[in-house]
Amino acid sequence: MAQVSLFEHELDPGEVLKLIAGAKLCLLKFLSANDLGLTGSHQAGIYLSAQSWRFFLDGPGHETQNQEQTVRVDWGDGASEGCFKWYASVREYRLTRVRDYFRNHEDEFLGALFLLLGGEDQREVSARVITDEQTIEQVLNFFGITPADTGGLLDFDLDERLRPECEAYLKETGAVFPDSDHLSRRAQRIFEQLYETGRSSIARPPADPDDAIVRLVEIEYALFRFLEHEIYRGHLATPFGDVTELLGVALEIINRRKSRAGRSLENHLAYIFDRFGLSYGTNEITEGRKRPDFLFPGINEYHDPTFPTDRLLCLGAKTTCKDRWRQVLSEADRLGTIHLFTLQQGISSAQLEEMHGAGVVPVIPADFHKLCRPEDRSRLLDLRSFLELALERNGRRSELPFGSP
Repeated sequence: MAQVSLFEHELDPGEVLKLIAGAKLCLLKFLSANDLGLTGSHQAGIYLSAQSWRFFLDGPGHETQNQEQTVRVDWGDGASEGCFKWYASVREYRLTRVRDYFRNHEDEFLGALFLLLGGEDQREVSARVITDEQTIEQVLNFFGITPADTGGLLDFDLDERLRPECEAYLKETGAVFPDSDHLSRRAQRIFEQLYETGRSSIARPPADPDDAIVRLVEIEYALFRFLEHEIYRGHLATPFGDVTELLGVALEIINRRKSRAGRSLENHLAYIFDRFGLSYGTNEITEGRKRPDFLFPGINEYHDPTFPTDRLLCLGAKTTCKDRWRQVLSEADRLGTIHLFTLQQGISSAQLEEMHGAGVVPVIPADFHKLCRPEDRSRLLDLRSFLELALERNGRRSELPFGSP
């Protein structure tokens, strides 16, 4: 099949969303260094989640036998032949024979959003690769998700462990959507009940803050989707009076999805900082109209010229950071280094070099570090390491409540 360069086709966000809406199966993931052959491993192709058998098999992969299916991959600007494979020995699915599509541009596609779309025919799929951050944000906002909610099939079946809490919360709210802060607090309570029961004191810091931040975001998303489904089910079951009414409900849903994810991340970071007893200020003015997401230990210390600059920390929070990382550059003029927490999965060497040169240190959940090139991981902090730094700046390193993971 003819091979056409990705660069010859500019993706239209509206067309991408229509494609997703019309697909029977949709997988979203951010391309990792391993997917693109940048880690030196012998694994071939793009790693796919456990549910991916649904693209090419009638059931989960065989316990002992490898399985495969050749497929036509429609990239939007051309087509190529690919192969779905199930590797029984390592129990993983991959889409192989597609790396030539990225050849010589692997670093540029590291951290790009990969969409895999399937229908009734197991021998044909559509794929799109999105590098533009604005389009990535539009896709994520369309579903009301963050990068932490990607990695597999878009399947909105509720985790049964969450069902009792979700149903109880629906009754408490009276089928009225709570505000973002209230939703985050309920997700935090559910997190404590599910993952911290049996601990001597829930007031103590989470044992694994990197795992905690991802779980908190995931729990809130599940809670949000459950409420959305139940609250709007009545609207969808009866005809709309006119197009204006239909558009009003649609805009209400989309705007709520769009605004939720960023606020959710800030809320859960603040929750973890509170659990560690850290002092900080949020969205307070440093200079001009600049309002960093988090300033440690606070705005008063920042504006006190006698307070040591080397004890100050500034942390931005962005769900993605392919281009938006530049927004934090001038948020605290006193500081030569700005930290940026992100859920971005996979950051290219070129971007990390640019961030490093600008004095921006990315803080990423520990489990996401493996999605970058091995040689780039030393430029990343995980949340645990940032907390260690914040406690040390607070003169409390000896009180650190957790050890090495």
